[in-house]
Amino acid sequence: MPRILTVTLNPALDQTTEVARLVEGAKMRCAAPRLDPGGGGANVSRALARFGRETLAFIAIGGALGRSYRDLAEAQGLAAHWHEVEAETRQSLAVHDRAGGGQYRFVLPGAPWDEAAWQGALEALSALMDRDDIVILSGSQPEGAPADFPRRLCALAAPRGARVVIDTSGPALFDAALPNTGAEVLRMDRHEGAELMGLPEIDLARAAALARDLVDRGAARIAIVTVGGDGAAAATPDGAWQVSPPRVEVVSSTGAGDSFVAGLCAQLAQGRPFEDALAFAMAAAADAVTTPATELCTLEGTTAMLPRITRRRL
Repeated sequence: MPRILTVTLNPALDQTTEVARLVEGAKMRCAAPRLDPGGGGANVSRALARFGRETLAFIAIGGALGRSYRDLAEAQGLAAHWHEVEAETRQSLAVHDRAGGGQYRFVLPGAPWDEAAWQGALEALSALMDRDDIVILSGSQPEGAPADFPRRLCALAAPRGARVVIDTSGPALFDAALPNTGAEVLRMDRHEGAELMGLPEIDLARAAALARDLVDRGAARIAIVTVGGDGAAAATPDGAWQVSPPRVEVVSSTGAGDSFVAGLCAQLAQGRPFEDALAFAMAAAADAVTTPATELCTLEGTTAMLPRITRRRL
């Protein structure tokens, strides 16, 4: 079974709390915060651990916040390769308004990277990658990292037979969506897909069209566009699929995308058929939104949700 290596270039020390009511200008007393080692790849590794899959998480950290992040992650048992950079690790804050029921997320910027930082990350990843690895590059990129970083990573992975899964945003996503990126999987949410298409919003039909176009142009062998509670559309060289979750009470959407990627890769690593892996990924995401704050999916919840996922070939 292939090893799974997750890559987090822009981690965040996540703090989650709640207040009785959000009131402009008032001093609001917060509940004791929950701290989590966040960032796309780290979250994917944490979710995969719940499916019984060991991973190695490549995480770039710097400064005092980076040390706090590492201490917290190691206390939780996260197996990681820590890549030290000069830039201070960022932090984020999520606040739940008990009166209104909403969750408000504040993501602070991290310090920008210089060329030495991102070149060093590529060199370290090149040394870490083994033959047949599944390499999951997930989350945003630090300011200063080149937009074509995912493409460069794919070029390093190809000679080793490693497969790269890309789940990013902004300029890096736009570059990854160009022809001949070399990725195994390119995943995005409805907002990122709409931005690629130059539209304010997309539905499942447009998501399916975008996924097919990405595969046809050679951006990735598999393209997946998730559309929140409406489900996901996916395309491969062999066809296209749509999966939809049941209606559930959404407690927090934080971590749903990372749970989706974890569920997908856990199944692909076991050699499951793609349509089965896609349904399992949708079940993981649907389970994740029923959990509070930054909680991710669970094996029990995902397994219970799986029979409720509808799927069809397009």
